[in-house]
Amino acid sequence: MIYYFDNCATTKVDENVLQVLNKYHTENYYNPSSLHGLALTVKKDIDLARNQIKKDLSFSGNLIFTSGGTEADNMAVFGSIRHGGNVVATMVEHSAVYNCLQSLQQKGVNVKFAKTFDDGSVDVEHFLSLIDQDTCLAVCMHVNNETGAINDIKTLFEGVKRINSRVLCFSDGVQAVGKIPVNVDYLRADLYSFSSHKIHGTKGVGALCVKNGVRLVQQNFGGGQENGLRNGTEYVAGIVSLATAVNIACQNLKDNIENFSQYKKVFMEKLEGLPNVKVICQKDCSPAILTLAFANVKSEVLLHMLEREKIIVGLGSACSSKYKVSRVHAQLNLPDAFKEGLVRISFSKYTTKEEVEFVSSKLVETVKTLRNIIGVRK
Repeated sequence: MIYYFDNCATTKVDENVLQVLNKYHTENYYNPSSLHGLALTVKKDIDLARNQIKKDLSFSGNLIFTSGGTEADNMAVFGSIRHGGNVVATMVEHSAVYNCLQSLQQKGVNVKFAKTFDDGSVDVEHFLSLIDQDTCLAVCMHVNNETGAINDIKTLFEGVKRINSRVLCFSDGVQAVGKIPVNVDYLRADLYSFSSHKIHGTKGVGALCVKNGVRLVQQNFGGGQENGLRNGTEYVAGIVSLATAVNIACQNLKDNIENFSQYKKVFMEKLEGLPNVKVICQKDCSPAILTLAFANVKSEVLLHMLEREKIIVGLGSACSSKYKVSRVHAQLNLPDAFKEGLVRISFSKYTTKEEVEFVSSKLVETVKTLRNIIGVRK
């Protein structure tokens, strides 16, 4: 048996999603851009999927399907830039956003980074102080994918618009959709991205919410699909299954939040007797994420020792795992003894209380073992 607690990286595909995928790969596999009747049928299915997602996420604008969260993030950032404008963002954005910002800097765009707090959440006051009349894009993720901190992007973006109403406001919602309540229209975001494989859907599909009236600069060219913003033959199976995944996640949201909150309590109880442990986010956090920092422990060693027990945990963003200390972790102002000892535990609807009891106990036991090996008792 595998004890899988790295659900921020990816999730097990739901059986209902697999049925949809199979149907559209083996039966309704037609190209929606063709002109025959069968093609028109699957084109209607795409429209139905689009409308279902918009309903579930309370969104009234244009929904653009992409190959995943990374492409949606790239589309939002690069599509928003106008000549001469500056960008305000945070240093803790997901690499799919942050690396876009670095690319813009290399091209001469002025990118200003706002301060963040020790849990990875944005300093709203400092962020707003960086907005000026030349700002064209404001970027702030909804849920920090490495700490679980939830940003109040509604308040932030309303503040941005009061200073400069022309600024486009973009939030990466990949770790928010299906994990916390999301009402896109309420959040005041002009652009909002999410991904299927984080909510028990398939890899290879995601979407970008584009508010009515927002015009993005076209980045790729082809047959005009997805309002000309994402040209190429639509991944019908992925799109329809994404609607299924979003719908199931939204229906199960209340129960999942209650379960995840209980799971966190179990971990906290088990950790009470272990010294020198920091819980990175303790207030306004995603119930699905618990990030811990252990003093005098190297997280990669801890990860592999847990793996021997068939326990899978994360160290942070799977997209940035090659770095010794992640860019996000470097912003958390941790004492030196804790900097290399961060572990991210993330839950899913398939997580059970029995698994949580076992994994939390093994985590404490393994940390004690590691500290004993190196001659450190705390």
